[in-house]
Amino acid sequence: MRTSLRENPKANPRRNAYNIFVKRLILFDVDGTLVNCPPDTARVAAIRDLYGLEVSLEGLRTGGMTEPQILTLLLQSAGWDDSKIKAELPNLMNKVASCIPETFRKGSVELLPGVKQVLDELENRDIALGLVTGNHKSLARLKLGDVDIWRYFSVGGYGDDPHEYRSDLVKIAVERAGFGVSEPGVYVIGDTWRDITAAVDAGVVNRIGLIGPRHPREEFEQAGATVLLSNFLETEKVLEALGIPSV
Repeated sequence: MRTSLRENPKANPRRNAYNIFVKRLILFDVDGTLVNCPPDTARVAAIRDLYGLEVSLEGLRTGGMTEPQILTLLLQSAGWDDSKIKAELPNLMNKVASCIPETFRKGSVELLPGVKQVLDELENRDIALGLVTGNHKSLARLKLGDVDIWRYFSVGGYGDDPHEYRSDLVKIAVERAGFGVSEPGVYVIGDTWRDITAAVDAGVVNRIGLIGPRHPREEFEQAGATVLLSNFLETEKVLEALGIPSV
């Protein structure tokens, strides 16, 4: 399968990012972008342990949602109202964090094709790399550490950081890296329309969507992706999408 690189004419970003002197920060989503993982069971275990409730994410599209948003969805499915959920979320978040080490299965994470080669190329160019993920930081570390790529990322915005919207996590990651969200060298890469919408809402100019069967091209174009890729297999194509000349 060849990598698809396509500009989204609807987005019309400032295209000065191809200047080789622009300092860059590349922010990656985790699940479905860098790795594939089995369903996380820490949330279900935490809700069962704390409240004696049996809940399930089966049939729900949670890609791109953050930890509190997913927990809210699960508690709503159990009939809880918003005020009760809001009151319990801090306690539940702490319980999920304690369940993560117990429920994570080492060796269960699949590194997606081409990711390691792209990260190596970016690291060799001294480009700042970070994460924007709905996962607890501890879970992101376990997932990426399982395939030996956690070491590439110096900053991040995580699901256990204080936030209301996913766009807040984008802003947190950018600030921690010492950038401004609207700088031309800041890029967000994700495999769901929610990743792209968060980047738009945060004010990021460069927004790369990874299209696939679950999230087709149209979703990304409507969300505001500026470039579309189908995978990371062709490193030079990915570097081009990031405005980085190949050497």
